[in-house]
Parts: sequence; structure tokens; C-alpha cells
Amino acid sequence: MNPLKTLSKRSSKGQLAVLGAVIGFVVIAITLIIGVRVFSDVEGTINIADTTANATATNVINQTYSSFELAAVILVVIVAAVILGVLVRFGQL
Repeated sequence: MNPLKTLSKRSSKGQLAVLGAVIGFVVIAITLIIGVRVFSDVEGTINIADTTANATATNVINQTYSSFELAAVILVVIVAAVILGVLVRFGQL
């Protein structure tokens, strides 16, 4: 028996969860791409003569790029959660 047919006969909740996770993945990926693009454009225009303000701006820029790098991990976690959810759902059949 095909487990996918059994899954679709029992309930569409699993399908909606997977669809929601895929949509969330796409939205986060697009937002991340746009955010990096906008921030990189804005970052190039920051020109501060004061050394204290310049150090603060540099720190903010470095922290923002670090957070963008960590945001990519969120995409991997979403994919892993979807895979685990599907496997758990198949285990209940």
C-alpha cells in the first residue's frame, strides 16, 4: 500500500503543515535575500567622521552581517522540521 495515499485519505492536516512549512521557508529565504541586499546598499553610504560613532557603526554592521549568517541556519532548521514531521506522520500510519 502506498503510504502517501493513506496519508491523504486520513487527513489533510499533514499536507497543510507541510505546505505551511514550505511557504514559511520561501518567505524567510526571500526576506533574507532582500534584507542582505538592502543592508549592503545602505551600509556603503554610511560615512561618519567621528571615531566613536564610526566604531559604533562598524560594530552594528558586523553584528548585522553575523545575524544574516545565522539566519541561514533557520532555513536548515525549517527543512529538518518538515522532514521530521513527515517521518513521524508516516510512523503513525
